[in-house]
Amino acid sequence: MRRRTFRITLTLLAAFAAIALARSIVIVDQGQSAYVTAFGRPVRLVDQPGLHFKWPHQGVRAFDRRLQLDTPPARELLTRDKKNLEVAWYASWRIADVERFLRTARTIPDASARLEDMAASVLAAELGGRELGQLVAVGEPSPLDAMMEALTARVAEQAASEYGLEVVAIRLRRLNYPQDVRPAVFEQIRSERQRVAAATRAEGESQARTIRSAADRERAAVIARAESEAARLIGQGEAEATRILNDAQAADPAFYQFLKTLETYRAALDTRTTLVLSADSPFLRLLTRGVPEPPTARPDRDRDREGSPVAASVPVDRPTLGADSRSVGSDSPARPKGGRP
Repeated sequence: MRRRTFRITLTLLAAFAAIALARSIVIVDQGQSAYVTAFGRPVRLVDQPGLHFKWPHQGVRAFDRRLQLDTPPARELLTRDKKNLEVAWYASWRIADVERFLRTARTIPDASARLEDMAASVLAAELGGRELGQLVAVGEPSPLDAMMEALTARVAEQAASEYGLEVVAIRLRRLNYPQDVRPAVFEQIRSERQRVAAATRAEGESQARTIRSAADRERAAVIARAESEAARLIGQGEAEATRILNDAQAADPAFYQFLKTLETYRAALDTRTTLVLSADSPFLRLLTRGVPEPPTARPDRDRDREGSPVAASVPVDRPTLGADSRSVGSDSPARPKGGRP
């Protein structure tokens, strides 16, 4: 009996020792910190990862020291010009002071809720001091970036002093009008853009008319200069042609008269021309009398008798008029076709 009692006692002691040993071991993960507590009171901070020990009656609270990311729901906030906006943001933070965090926030969900309220109040104050046009202005640096940098600094200072949190960044996710007023706002924006577009088009048309007027004036000036230059060149050409013509006529007036007569015949007579003129008409002199002998080609009768060469006159065939015209002789005048002499 005593042996059995001894075995039971030994077994109970071994069980108690195993339980005490298990309750004395503290395993801290790489991304965690642990606080050893005695009846809820903080005793010792364990911030080095690995295996640690404590008294069996003591408790342990582990805290995730990695970066946390909160995305709270959007809230409606007012700008300085009384524009109601739906603003959504995110906040990244981590636990910096575990003891202060344990005494104030105690859990990560409570810390997230308090940080959300803090960021909302600071963001409302920042938006209330700015107009909507300043927030959505395009340029570098962006006014929203500057505002969120200032907001992050203010929230980080307050969260570190009150809850032991290190706020890394607070940034906007969305900035828009509330859902119920968006159609009216978009219609107003569309009307404003149409007004600006109409003004821009009117200004463009005015500039286009100015440019076209200047181009027309330039074109008229260029055409006037070109026509003046063309008239000058034509006058010079005509004067040169007249000079050449006069030189040619002065060189051989008889040959020049002969060519002009042929050109006149070519222009006036064709196969469909019926011409009725007198036989002694000057116009038919070349046809009726032939080519006149040049002064240098007249024969010298006195020198012919002495055996000197004599210039022989060359007979010239008398041309006829067209197929529908009658031959014109030197003895009879031309008669019209089908008429009386």
